[in-house]
This record gives sequence, structure tokens and C-alpha cells, in this order.
Amino acid sequence: MSRPPSSSTTPHAPIAPIAPAAVHALAAPVPALVDAALPAYLVPAALKALTDSASYAVHRRLEAEREAEGSAEGAFATEAAAAAKGKGKSAAADAVPGIVEEAVVTRMERIGFMVGGFVAEKLTAARAPIASHLDIIKFICKDLFLHVYGKQIDNLRTNHRGVFVLQSHAFPPLAGLSSFRGAAADLEAARVHLVFPQALVQGALARLGMVATVTAESAQLPQCTFQIRTVKHSSGAASQQPPLSAGVPPTPTRQSLGGA
Repeated sequence: MSRPPSSSTTPHAPIAPIAPAAVHALAAPVPALVDAALPAYLVPAALKALTDSASYAVHRRLEAEREAEGSAEGAFATEAAAAAKGKGKSAAADAVPGIVEEAVVTRMERIGFMVGGFVAEKLTAARAPIASHLDIIKFICKDLFLHVYGKQIDNLRTNHRGVFVLQSHAFPPLAGLSSFRGAAADLEAARVHLVFPQALVQGALARLGMVATVTAESAQLPQCTFQIRTVKHSSGAASQQPPLSAGVPPTPTRQSLGGA
């Protein structure tokens, strides 16, 4: 005579979840993964697309100025001539690429500023507001850079008077930057590639309520240094985009906080 099966081995009917499957999917979504090398392919394509767009806009505006004024000495042509230091019409035409580059930088800054704000909002949605400027900077060094670039900032320094210096010994966007033209050309290319990360940091700071100016520069690839200077609050300052400038070397700070 066989023994009855124990309760531990008795099969049970599956218990229906209390919440619908759609709610479970929203609470624990499947992560969308991308190749870690994808940004290295997207950034050059984005820069080329922005360059083509800005070049078309600049030349179209220049043609409109010529048609409206009947000559090449319209307001926009005068701006190009001033940039060429009064070397004539041919020099004004040579100054157009510089105006195009400035327009590309402006567009890239706007994109980075917007993306940085959205990423900061996403990462801080389930946590208490960050109170102090130092804690905000530590959030940038650890959470933001780890989320975007898969690597935290290597070193954080401050003078405790509103100036912070963030150092990365191997910044991922610059790690694979190399060309046959030599080190000087690579550093010049790095200046353009740092516009987006610089604006990304500034956008995140603005979304977290910290108004600051951010500069980024690289003296030797793939190293990178970010300098953050706080700005005194003014009415509506947090919602505006502060001026950005890449390639400005940071001033030395007086006290080290150690690694971020």
C-alpha cells in the first residue's frame, strides 16, 4: 500500500497575479540595451549632420542678405567681414566656415543641455531632492557619468568657494579618438567632441537647481578635465542656458576631496 503524496510534492495550480501583467511590465520594464561602442559611431555622424544643416542655414541667410541689400555688405556679410579682420570680400567668404563651426557648437550645446536635464530627472525621480552643491557634484561624478558613459569620474577637487574640478584619466568619448594627422589635430578634434559632454553636465546641473558654467578641455588624450563654477541665483536663471565654452583650461583648486 503506497503512502499518499506529501504536501510538499503535491502540484498546485498557479496563483493568478493580483495586478495585471501590463502593470508588472511598467513596474519592472525590460532594459533596452545598446552596444557600448554605439556612441563612438553616432557622434561623428551627428557632427556631420549638424555641420551640413548649419552650413545650409548660413549660406541661405547670406544669400538672403545679398538679395535684400543688393550687395555682399548686408548685416550677415558684415559679421563675416569683421571676423576676417577687414581683409575684403574674399576674406569674408573665408570666414564663413568659422561662422558655420560656431553654429554647429551652438546646436550641439542645446542638444547636450536638453539630454543632460532629462537624464538627471530620470536618475533622481525616486530619491529625495539633493540639497547641497557638493552632493549635486558628487551625483554628477558617480551617477550621471556612470549612467551615460559607464565610468565614474576619477577625481574631484574643490576650493569650497563654488569651483569644482572633475578629472577623468580615460574619458570614454576620447578613448578612441585618433587620426593620421598627428596629436595636434587630435586635440583639435577633441575640442569639438567635448561640446556635448560639457553641455550634458550643465543641463543636469540646471535641472537639479544648480546654476553654473561648465568648461571642458583635454591637454592629452584620452584625459579630460571639467571645471564647474557656480553662478549666483537670479530670477529664472535655472531655466535658462548659461554660456558654454569648450577648451578653457581650469584653474587649480586648493583642496582635494579625493576620488569621486
